[in-house]
Amino acid sequence: MLTNGSLGVNMSESIGFVCGTEGDKVSFFLNHGVSLSYGQIVRIDSDGRSFYARVVNAQSSSTLKTIEQLREAEGKEAFGPYSSFRNVEAVLFLEKRENKIRSPTFNPNYRDKVFTANEEDCTILRLFGELEVGHLRSGEQLLGSAGINFEAIPLMMGMFGMTGSGKTNTELILNAQIIDNSPQTVALIFDFAGQLLEGKGIKPQKGLKDHPLFSIKVQYYSARDRKMIVGLYTITPEKLITLFPDLGVPQFRLARKLHRKIGKGWIQEVREVYGAEGYAGVGRLADYKMKHVIEALLLKISSLSHDLFPSSDYSFVDSVTQNIAKGITCLVDISGMSSDEQNKIVCLTASTVAQHYKHMWEENYEEWKKLPTLLITLEEAHEFLDPNKLRTIFSDIALTYRKYRVGLNAVTPRPSRINFDVFAELWTKVIMKTELRKDRIYLTENTPYLEYSDTEIKMLDVGEALLISEPKIKFAVPIKVTHYPEYLTKKGKEGYELPESQNLSEMDKRLRQLNEQKSLSL
Repeated sequence: MLTNGSLGVNMSESIGFVCGTEGDKVSFFLNHGVSLSYGQIVRIDSDGRSFYARVVNAQSSSTLKTIEQLREAEGKEAFGPYSSFRNVEAVLFLEKRENKIRSPTFNPNYRDKVFTANEEDCTILRLFGELEVGHLRSGEQLLGSAGINFEAIPLMMGMFGMTGSGKTNTELILNAQIIDNSPQTVALIFDFAGQLLEGKGIKPQKGLKDHPLFSIKVQYYSARDRKMIVGLYTITPEKLITLFPDLGVPQFRLARKLHRKIGKGWIQEVREVYGAEGYAGVGRLADYKMKHVIEALLLKISSLSHDLFPSSDYSFVDSVTQNIAKGITCLVDISGMSSDEQNKIVCLTASTVAQHYKHMWEENYEEWKKLPTLLITLEEAHEFLDPNKLRTIFSDIALTYRKYRVGLNAVTPRPSRINFDVFAELWTKVIMKTELRKDRIYLTENTPYLEYSDTEIKMLDVGEALLISEPKIKFAVPIKVTHYPEYLTKKGKEGYELPESQNLSEMDKRLRQLNEQKSLSL
């Protein structure tokens, strides 16, 4: 029989009884010597039905009047028999009747008994998903596993929490599960801080490089070794829109005219002509006379870094797309780059991969069905989804790419800065400790089943979270996220027969060839 060691009570014994109900709210008196936690799940048995509810508030008092309590506390007067009590408030989220599970159709009765959730209840709640991220928390106990289904990936998700709340660990766990389930699932991960490969912190940590399948299921790209380049010859006018969201229609039309006339080397030639002859020379090339449009376009293409955008026909983005299609997770480390360069690389890479899925769906549906379900993990998501900034490809992915089996995981400590329309499309949310009131209000007011969870979100400990994953999990599940090193220990060594990702030596060889060609041309 299951027991709760921290409470010293049998988990099959009642912990209290209902003292009042109103709508989806339930109040119950808690037995002496029993303690609960915010968010803890309780079961209430009532007339052949079992109701499940989450603890959202608590208060304690006595039957004494306030003046009597003060006089007793000061030792001025002793009173006769009286009762002290703890009143707990909970919100209903599920009803079970005759093995049928559904949203509550009614509420419990006065004096119905209340129980803490146990392993059997965890099974009834159906929290298991293929992508296991943690375990159900019931007070100090950890019960059955809680996870996200494959089908939830293209329904979009978000991870929210203040710095130090455990977001990096949660990212590692989720992406490790995606690697485990390749080629059915695959991940494109943008690492802004360079912490996902080797782990976070100064002390020896664990990162994705420690995953036993890293060598055959993950390809790592880094800007630090200057191997992450995008050749100018691969940039079309359409890609300019991705690189420069503020590109105007006249500038785009001019770029298309130049591209059609010159070919793939159009950017390099236009920059050379502009340097030698000014806007008039570019106008002559395109038979175009609008000076302000020419100069606006040249200002943009001239800002492209020669190191990141050299004159070549090689782009690491093509390698990313090929590996993703084969079920090989791609970790793109953009730490050390300027904010502007990070934005360009992230948007261009995500756009190219997502549009590959869209193109396959439109042109070769049978081959599209063979593609793995893709999750794009975007750190600092508020920088790309802020309603006060120019719209990026990530808004389009969140709003329209679910039918192509492309999902977005928006990771940010500032959920209030995410566009409301995009936020509404994030059907799976992992919510960690959030102290900034503005962000808590945004989370609770715009997320189903979190109407009464403001205090709980503020009180979460490191590694604790609330999980919502509609349509499967229609309530806020209190979970303890698995610690990534513990996951690695449990996982051990295993292997899968997958085509190997393009290794670094092959990439080095290709880059050397390009450099040699460049030297000869000079």
